[in-house]
Amino acid sequence: MAIQSLERAVKLLDLLAESSPETVSPSALAQQLELSPQTVGNILRALYAQGLVSQDSSRRYRLGSHCFYLGQAADHWQTLRESSRPILKELRDTTGSSVFLGVIENDKLLCLSLLQRGDNFFSFPPQHWADQLHSTASGRLLVALMDAESRRRLLRRIQRRQVTSQTVTDTARLEELCEGIAATHYAEVRGESVEDTWSLAVPVTSLDGKVLAALALYDNQPEYGKMTLAQRLEHLFAAAARIGVVVSLRETTFRTSDNSESI
Repeated sequence: MAIQSLERAVKLLDLLAESSPETVSPSALAQQLELSPQTVGNILRALYAQGLVSQDSSRRYRLGSHCFYLGQAADHWQTLRESSRPILKELRDTTGSSVFLGVIENDKLLCLSLLQRGDNFFSFPPQHWADQLHSTASGRLLVALMDAESRRRLLRRIQRRQVTSQTVTDTARLEELCEGIAATHYAEVRGESVEDTWSLAVPVTSLDGKVLAALALYDNQPEYGKMTLAQRLEHLFAAAARIGVVVSLRETTFRTSDNSESI
């Protein structure tokens, strides 16, 4: 019962996050969660007491200030995200395609930065791709670059949902694809995550060879012919190399600074 309540509370917080910056009424939350108003009211009161939700003047709910504190504490990728954004914008402007920077966290694909074609600002939309390590270029690349045993266990552990008619879900076939990706250091996916959409990803690595993230371009299928695969890969690998250098140098500077202060 305690686990069920926790799961419901997390789903409620997710709904509020998706609705942000708009507030949501308790009745609307109950309807979306398919729970009784009383059950939702009990959850909201418990979350309110911990600062995880707050109310506006009309008693509609939004995420609370404690979520901001937790989010800041959970941000392990600040240096990577902030250092990469000027380079991501340049990549988007050069290629004309949307740019995605992602990592694996808790067996899920987490977007750190997203700059869509035609947008002036980076966005942080709901993580609809979180369970698509198997069907996105970024997810498949990050899985492929794991050691063989870790990759094998993860592919059997994760959900492999049939997202589109073209999605590859067979474990043996995915392992075969991952072996090819590991050899070429890039992943290309067409129509497996979203119909009529392609994505192309390469790794961002630190100066010591550690994989930091996946850097990807994606767009609608009609846009594919505007640039060759070789041209896109050239732009991606160049941008990924620049990000890796900048992040490595910044992290080295921070470590040096911290050590100096402790002496």
